[in-house]
Amino acid sequence: MSSDVQASDPLTDKVDAIGKSWVLVLVLGLLTLGVGIRALNYPASAYHAIATLFGLWLVVTGIGSIIRGLASHVDGATRVLFVLTGGLSLYLGSWFLHATILEKTVVLSVYIGFVFLFRGIVDLVTGFGAHGQPGRGWAIFMGFVGMSAGLYMMNHPFAGAAAWITVVAWFLMILGIMEIFGAFQIRSATRH
Repeated sequence: MSSDVQASDPLTDKVDAIGKSWVLVLVLGLLTLGVGIRALNYPASAYHAIATLFGLWLVVTGIGSIIRGLASHVDGATRVLFVLTGGLSLYLGSWFLHATILEKTVVLSVYIGFVFLFRGIVDLVTGFGAHGQPGRGWAIFMGFVGMSAGLYMMNHPFAGAAAWITVVAWFLMILGIMEIFGAFQIRSATRH
């Protein structure tokens, strides 16, 4: 015999309750805000932590880029760019896990600049080649923005690192504030 009503699992019910809790969203918002404030006040230690996490991220995304580059739906030029950036990501990711903070700062800034520059070139090529396609203008615009940001990061690694960590810190603080407000909106909605 089958029943239309499923038996309730206490662990699943607890996880569901926590997942729907406004308190969880509030705690995540406060943590995000705190990390942003700390990153703004202690940029060197924040940059070191971010650079280490970035190294791990590079390894994972390097593998993903190589897989995307080997996919059958990708054309020749894009395939080469995916495989090259994926291989570079794998190499730099493993290097990042053993480098000093000064080495990480310079290499991360140059790498971010290189990625922005490469991505800008890809966006320009895509934009100029997409006659009549929606978003063509945005692709061309973002190509120029990416190339400009990339050249700046590569030519001014320490200033670029300071600007980058400041942008990330402000982003985290704004995101944290939004999550805090969202928590109170969830609380208000669940009371009615």
